[in-house]
Amino acid sequence: MQGGQAVSSDAWKDWERKIVAHAQERNLPWERRLRLGDNHDLLDVDGCLPGGWLIGAKSISRGTTFGKKISGAMDQCDQALLNLARPAVRDGNGRLIIDSGGIIPVQVMQRSGFPVGKAYAVLQYDYLLDLAVERQERSRS
Repeated sequence: MQGGQAVSSDAWKDWERKIVAHAQERNLPWERRLRLGDNHDLLDVDGCLPGGWLIGAKSISRGTTFGKKISGAMDQCDQALLNLARPAVRDGNGRLIIDSGGIIPVQVMQRSGFPVGKAYAVLQYDYLLDLAVERQERSRS
């Protein structure tokens, strides 16, 4: 089940294969993660963690709004960080705040009718700001 709606296993696996193949075309050593049936999910792509990434794949599912799909995808990103034993606390509203330790979780969201390279790569804004600060500091060196 993805985003609250059943997704064809073949469609989901096909989307994972496509995003991995596209990354490999750019010489990234990424592979589809084999499902081991445990509860230590690190999203859908292996080989990206040494570069500081956790990468998930979200294929299209009929009947699920894009907003609902993104929200569920971001929850999976948080869970993957927790599965890596990243420290976390709850804020005053009960929301989870996770110290990512420089690891950026991203979900690659399929777009109907578009090639893989035009998919959306979705991450939480704080992670984008972390990357922006890092690039700014690097440019000053």
